[in-house]
Amino acid sequence: MENVSTQHFDDHETAAPVRDDVGGEALGLRRTLDVADLVIFGMVYMLPIAPFALYGMIDKASNGMVPFVYVLSVLAMAFTAHSYQAMSREFPVAGSAYVYALNGLGAFAGFFAGWMVFLDYVIIPGLLAVISGAAMNSLFPEVPRWVWILGFVGIGTILNLVGVSVTARANKLFLCLMLLVLVIFLGAGGWALHEGKGQGALTVSAFFNPRTFTWAQIGTGVLLGSSNFLGFDAITTLGEEVRQGQRHLLGFAGMATLAIIAVLSVAQTWVAADLASGARIFSADTAFYDIARYAGGNWLFCLTSISTALAFGIPCTIVCQMGVTRIIYAMGRDRYLPHVLSRLSPRSRQPWVANLFVAAVTLVLALEFQDRLDDIALFQNFGALTAFMLVNMSVIGYFLFKKRSRRLCTHLILPSIALVIVVALMSAMRLATIELGGAWIAAGFVYYWVSRRVLGKAPAIQI
Repeated sequence: MENVSTQHFDDHETAAPVRDDVGGEALGLRRTLDVADLVIFGMVYMLPIAPFALYGMIDKASNGMVPFVYVLSVLAMAFTAHSYQAMSREFPVAGSAYVYALNGLGAFAGFFAGWMVFLDYVIIPGLLAVISGAAMNSLFPEVPRWVWILGFVGIGTILNLVGVSVTARANKLFLCLMLLVLVIFLGAGGWALHEGKGQGALTVSAFFNPRTFTWAQIGTGVLLGSSNFLGFDAITTLGEEVRQGQRHLLGFAGMATLAIIAVLSVAQTWVAADLASGARIFSADTAFYDIARYAGGNWLFCLTSISTALAFGIPCTIVCQMGVTRIIYAMGRDRYLPHVLSRLSPRSRQPWVANLFVAAVTLVLALEFQDRLDDIALFQNFGALTAFMLVNMSVIGYFLFKKRSRRLCTHLILPSIALVIVVALMSAMRLATIELGGAWIAAGFVYYWVSRRVLGKAPAIQI
């Protein structure tokens, strides 16, 4: 079998399946997804209504230029999405950033790309469960927060265990419901503007105001806004579950999803920004819901707040768990993590051990930090942005140095711009986040060194 660092995958090749202990049968992830499923997965991961929750914080950071922040955020992420697109065409397999860094920079970088993505992905489901549990507890205080957390984690785990095709159907349902809520808000908000509320119309100043513009504040806003667009990389973790003949479209699905979510984010925040001047906003956390109440009344306030809680707690948790289990599955298969994590269910072809492991970690994190949202949110972007750095460097390493590509714009200039943008975003992080991220990196060094030098494990980097 060919080493993955030199192997090129095309539509006529499939990754060698993992052998599970079920009658000696070789099992592999089931290929049932098409490009539409990938786009839906990405949209659910990014959440079309995510600005409902983040509007107030971005508004405060950017002096009211929320839609402009979202435009800058998607442009910043588009360069890295292009790098993912380039690498996913070469390696349409499970593993995403881990596989790309492995091939572009080597085994050590591959391990750390997976290690950093693991940090980001494994924390996000717990964070989402805490957000949703807190929101539902505020609406129904007689039900303890931990009960909601158990429910959200349980639903996500069960749907991931039964099979990717079932999850894909559930994603479609949840996406339709979120888009319906968004259409209702846009309709009610547009009508409120027409009736003279707020600015009375969509204005340029709500989009961009040169009198209040500063790069420092916009930079903080872009760091927050970028968190809405991190889901394009999760699409590439499903490379081994895409139907034959469509695997080369992984990168296209990521770029298409990014564009769709950008348009929806700008539209809803622009309407909200022009309504905000007349709304009574009680806090940054409830800003969007307060604007919704001003636009349509208490029914719209309840609709937007409850739909946000449920969206973060169910569909987004489902796809986040799905993404991290594919990373863990790939690393377990290559023996960078315990090999048992690569075991697949013979019926659903899902990595059931990895799924249960993620569910357990999510539950522990969520229950431990259910009253300390700020602490668990500290790592939200650190792991993803570090992995993005490695993927952008991998494009240069793989295409320029290994394949001797002469396409300097595609394989040098664009990933270099993406790398600079990611470094700039990371420089805007709080010192505490960087310190804790450094501790996670140090733990990775120790794990890697003990595995290789003390235990003598030589990972079999074969797909």
